[in-house]
Amino acid sequence: MVMVELSTAAVTLALASNFFLGKEGILEGACDRLEPYLLSQMVGQDMAIQQFSDAVCDHLNQPHPQKPLVVSAHGSPGVGKSYMHKLAARALYNQKPQLELECPGIDCPSLKVFSGLDYVSIDRAQQHAALKTALLEHLRKMPQALIVIDEYDKMDCDTQFMFKQLIQGSHNVDVSMNRAIVVLESNAGFEDLHQLLVKTRDRSKINAEEVQRLLKDIVWKRWDEGGCHDHASLWKMVGLVDFFLPFLPLEQVHLERLFQIRLGAIAASLLHSHRVNLTWAPELIPFLYKKVDFDGPYPIEGAKEASVLLTRYVSRTLRQWTTSHAQPQQGWLTLGGGLIPKALKKPQPPEHHLGLFVKGQGLVIRKNLKPP
Repeated sequence: MVMVELSTAAVTLALASNFFLGKEGILEGACDRLEPYLLSQMVGQDMAIQQFSDAVCDHLNQPHPQKPLVVSAHGSPGVGKSYMHKLAARALYNQKPQLELECPGIDCPSLKVFSGLDYVSIDRAQQHAALKTALLEHLRKMPQALIVIDEYDKMDCDTQFMFKQLIQGSHNVDVSMNRAIVVLESNAGFEDLHQLLVKTRDRSKINAEEVQRLLKDIVWKRWDEGGCHDHASLWKMVGLVDFFLPFLPLEQVHLERLFQIRLGAIAASLLHSHRVNLTWAPELIPFLYKKVDFDGPYPIEGAKEASVLLTRYVSRTLRQWTTSHAQPQQGWLTLGGGLIPKALKKPQPPEHHLGLFVKGQGLVIRKNLKPP
């Protein structure tokens, strides 16, 4: 699936639902869906996914939670922070998260994303009031909301105080946030996570408590430098975060797995949209990941470059063939997106069998011939 970065001023809220949608709350069986779905679509972030899933399930199992669940996701761009909350929304609010769903969007109305909270001075008061109004209105309609705040460590003082008040519970508002899930996202600490991985040489040996303390100290220092709180207030603010989730740098093995996942999604899309059975030669995966820019063992842009390479080499090759040889059954999908058309209830038998092969610096298609 394509990892799409949110715009810095995006506030997304949808008010419609479909058959599979939990219009106003998290659907039954969410805990059974959440972790397996995240692990099936993401690579290299098992620690963050497992802690997030456990925290969500424990929160959902409380009949009357005393505060919202607050988790803080840290890591460099392109390693899965934003992707996780989109996938999580699909799993929490839909019985069949593998279908083509707009999240954020019409299929996940309980998800609300805030970004770009660092407003210019002339607009700050007006923007702050609008932000508070939008959040409270959303919580009135969707008490089991998934609230995402990007670059939260850059919030100004007024915004920090507002969120602290809402999370702690305030007698000045008639809305409770206690049943909500709040995901804070930040690039802060990505260099420290990089050094920690270099030091341990094995992500499976990283200690959860150690990395929790590391990220908590980083956030504490950032907010202390902002001068919004005295030390007692600052500790209370940082203490509102239940889990600090490390999104570690990806490695070659993760890119290999990611290309496999996305090629599989492309093949599924082609089968449903054009009744094409697609296979590929074993050398296709090395062909793609060797074109990724690495800093030592780590891809510089994380998973982002995988989408670019799939579009550049795979999408164009397949689109040229289908335009000339195959009629669409359910409309064309963006290749690499990994989304199956929800309009099609049952897969149809393939009419074409294609093999995708590497030839020189590009790819070729051979019909009715499967790669070894």
